[in-house]
Amino acid sequence: MIANYKHQAYHSNWEEFELLFQKVHHSFYDHLSERFPDLTPNERKLCVFLKLNMNNKQIAQVTFQSEEALKKVRLRLRKKLELDRDTNLVAFVQSL
Repeated sequence: MIANYKHQAYHSNWEEFELLFQKVHHSFYDHLSERFPDLTPNERKLCVFLKLNMNNKQIAQVTFQSEEALKKVRLRLRKKLELDRDTNLVAFVQSL
């Protein structure tokens, strides 16, 4: 029951949050989709959180994921974005 509540709360809050984010960063999704059309919805969400300069701990609290799971997602995202180890993921996403 708690997991179900978290899931529902996250999705309803995400929709509201996404609308507000798009008002401030209206072309972010367009740039992201143009350059990286193969990103999953969860990877796009992670990019939004990185655009807002959120760290793993903050993202984990909002998404109800563990920090370890987020580390794995970030690694997969780096591969999809074709970033090498020297490129800062957050700086790259913020530059989009």
